[in-house]
Amino acid sequence: MRTPFTKSERPPPRSLRCRHKPVDLNVGLAEKKTGARGGTRIPCEIPITLVSLDPANPLTETCVVILVNPQGCAVRFGHPLAVGTTVRLERLPAGGSVIGRVVNCISVGQYEKLWLLGLALDEPGNVWGIPSPPQDWTL
Repeated sequence: MRTPFTKSERPPPRSLRCRHKPVDLNVGLAEKKTGARGGTRIPCEIPITLVSLDPANPLTETCVVILVNPQGCAVRFGHPLAVGTTVRLERLPAGGSVIGRVVNCISVGQYEKLWLLGLALDEPGNVWGIPSPPQDWTL
C-alpha cells in the first residue's frame, strides 16, 4: 500500500507533532486574562533549565520562560516535546526545582528552530519568585 507522503514529506511521528503556524508572541495584554487558567498570567523573561524526564528522549537545555501563573508557564524551547512529557524545571528564581508536564507544543515558525511549550506544574505555586503576586494567585 502506498503512503500519501514521499519520504521527505512524511510528517514527524504523532508523538512529536506540533502545530506549524506562526505564533504572535506579543503577550503585553496577557496579564488581563484570568479565570479558567488559574490566575493572572504575567509576561516575563526568566532563564531556567528544562530537563525532559522521558527516558526515551532525555534532554537538558537552558530556555526562557515568557509567561507565568501559579499553575504553569509558557517556555521558548529549542526542541519539540510530546504533549504529556514529564519535565523538571531547574534554576527557578524562588530556588529549587519543580515537576510539570507538557500540555502544548507549538512551532514558532516554519524556518525557526524554536517551539513554544505550555507547561502545567504538578504542584501549583509562586515558584517564579514574583514578590507581590496578583490577588488571584492565592491558592
